[in-house]
Amino acid sequence: MHHTRRAFRFFKATGYVAALLTFTIESAMANSLLLLSPAQLAGSWTFYPQDDVTQACQVQLVADKTFSPEIKCLEVWLGQAPVSWSATPDGIFLMGKDGTDLVHMDRIEPGLYEAQLAGSKVLMMKRLPE
Repeated sequence: MHHTRRAFRFFKATGYVAALLTFTIESAMANSLLLLSPAQLAGSWTFYPQDDVTQACQVQLVADKTFSPEIKCLEVWLGQAPVSWSATPDGIFLMGKDGTDLVHMDRIEPGLYEAQLAGSKVLMMKRLPE
């Protein structure tokens, strides 16, 4: 009987720990996937190939989900210049003229995004200090 109570307490404590871990992990994931507003993402950004910062170009993301004219610099890497953008919980979609997605920039950390392009090229997107 004594072993039964001990086993019951053990399993009960294990259940509490499992519930706490589940809650903690879910909270952390929810916090890391917050959808940023257009106003939060608007501002100066630099785009560049991961292996060559000297090819960087500076672009403004505008709160109305458009870009500054300098966006044409992305044609080199994307085949066409994006005309609009849209925030996602895990990044930003850059979209073409017909509204289709050109590339998804994955959020690496606040103010830093990257996208895998054709081959092994990686396009970086980094917020510039205001």
